[in-house]
Amino acid sequence: MKEEVIRGYLLTIFHEIAPEIAFEKIDTSKPLRDQVEIDSFDFYRILVLINKKTGVNIPDSKISELANLDALIKFISEKCSS
Repeated sequence: MKEEVIRGYLLTIFHEIAPEIAFEKIDTSKPLRDQVEIDSFDFYRILVLINKKTGVNIPDSKISELANLDALIKFISEKCSS
């Protein structure tokens, strides 16, 4: 799956979970939770919607490695192409 498509999915997901977040202003190389105010429940909902939209399951053991959007997009892209 192309990164632009994944970004589009993430934009849709973030808009659904936290419409107040300016997705385009997020620095994709910095930890997401340092830039936006989302609680653990919203973060979990984001992971569930990622799974629904992409078919990619993000195991709990990988969450700490996927702290920024660049890492998350790369992970989803790799899982979709394997």
